[in-house]
This record gives sequence, structure tokens and C-alpha cells, in this order.
Amino acid sequence: MCNHDHPEVSETADKETREMLNRRKMIQALAAGGSVAVAGGLAGCATNAETGASQLLLIGENALSQAAAQSWAEAKQTQKLSTDPRYTTRLSNIGGRIARGARRDKQPWDYAVFESEQKNAFVLPGNRVGFYTGMMDFAGNDDQIAAIMGHEVGHVAGKHAAERVSTNMAGQLAVVGGTVLAGSQMTKRCNQYPDARQRNQCMRGANRNTQLLNQALGIGFMVGVTLPFSRKHESQSDLLGVRYMQRSGYKPYEAVKLWEKMAEGNQRKQPEFLSTHPDPARRARDLHNYISCQERMGSQGWGDNSLKAALRACKA
Repeated sequence: MCNHDHPEVSETADKETREMLNRRKMIQALAAGGSVAVAGGLAGCATNAETGASQLLLIGENALSQAAAQSWAEAKQTQKLSTDPRYTTRLSNIGGRIARGARRDKQPWDYAVFESEQKNAFVLPGNRVGFYTGMMDFAGNDDQIAAIMGHEVGHVAGKHAAERVSTNMAGQLAVVGGTVLAGSQMTKRCNQYPDARQRNQCMRGANRNTQLLNQALGIGFMVGVTLPFSRKHESQSDLLGVRYMQRSGYKPYEAVKLWEKMAEGNQRKQPEFLSTHPDPARRARDLHNYISCQERMGSQGWGDNSLKAALRACKA
């Protein structure tokens, strides 16, 4: 696995939306299924040009886009789509500007607005961006909508979906491999008993312990790898998003105000290390610090260097 540098919009979607759009489920299905071919040219470690971070990439963007196409189509069929130009035209215009700011305006983008009070937005592989009317109503102005759009485009630029799938694939192999190896060792010990009754009792205990080990390894991978990766991706996307905002002529500090508003209404109960997203207040602080640093650097700020290089310059 690659060496990585050590990452709220509401996720209280209704059951149907969760079934359609839960990216984690799609990723788990991809990681478990053998029908999605690993892109040989991408297999291995690579450095992302936008983030500057090393990534494990075992699957190509085209394979991910194809896998996401059905979820996107089903969402548009089963969820009520807004046809109100106050939402659709506004989102398309903002999305177009952010795409230019991200230098991805030559790529095709598909925007959809779903009629729901949820304060949520998402992006699926293949540049498919969905917003809920509740999120657009919550945002105080176009700049705050641009902050969310920039965040979603940041996920695309960071190749976060491909990295997450690849990490899950590698993690599943590690968990299965570790479980099989440990299970075989426990089973071997049982063969030392000449008495069949003792041997069978030992085998039952070995099977139980193997199952417990598998669960422990799975939980350890989730808490130690999957969730930190998810939080890292969210943080990277936040910072990339304000970079795209600045290039597009939006006001980056509006992203800070948006997350301060989100923090005011945050009812989080669980600790951050068990969450897929950083705490909203932390996100607001991190954004404020990053934007302030870029402005202090004057002509050297808001450059085309990688996010990693920009953050390093802020600490210098």
C-alpha cells in the first residue's frame, strides 16, 4: 500500500436516497466484485497532481464511471427532480464556473437538483453532481453554493473514489489473508490431539477465534484506515474547493461562513475518529487558516502548485 500523508454536509438522507446514492455501498460492491477490471496502467502508487499526495490506484476512472452510471440513472428516475430554473440554471452556471476554475471545463458534467429539504450534495464518478434544494436554500448566496460545488469537484480532482475503492480492495485482501493465515495456524495446533473428541472441540474453538479475529481485523481496518482516509478526502476537497472558488471569482471566505453555519446546527454525538467527515467547526477553522495563508502570501498565494506544497509553504 502507498505511503500517505496523514483527512458537513448533512447525510441524513431518506432510506431510498441512501440505497440509491450511498457511495460506500457502491465502493464495497466494486471492491468485492470480480467483474470490474483493474486498470493495469493505473495499478500501483501514483502522485496526484492536484493534492500532491501519494495514492494507491488499482482501478481506472472509466470503470468507476460505468459502475456509477446505473446509480445515477436510478436516482434521477426515483427521486423528484427540480425543473425550477431558480435552482437548475443557478446550479449549472455555478458548476460551469467552478469547472473552469478547476480547469476541467472541457470535460462533460451532469448536474441535477433533487427536491428535498436535505442539506446535502454529492458527486458520483463520471462528473455527476447532485444537489438537494434544501442545501441550495441553506446556502446564503452563490458563493456558498460555489463552496459546495468546489468541494465536490475537489473529490473528482483528488481521484478520491478510485483511491477509496483501491484502499478497500487492498484492505479486504489483507483482512482475508490475515484471517486465513491465523486460522490455519490455530487449526494445525488442533491436530496434535490424538483423541477425536478433543480434536473436534479444539477445531470448534479455532473456528470461533478465527471469526472473532476476522471481525477485529475488519473493525481495525475501518477505524484505522477507512475512516481517516474519508476525513482526509473531505479536508482535501474543502481546500481544493476554495482554490477553485478563488480562480472562478467567488469569495473564498464564504466557505468559512457556510461551515460555521453548519457547525451551529451540528448535532453530532459520536467522536470524530468514528466519523467519515471532520467536525464542521474544524472544517471552518482549517478553511479560514488556509485562505488567510494564501492571502498573506500575496502574489505567491493561490498558485498552481499542489495542495501539499501550498500547505507546506504555509508552515514555512
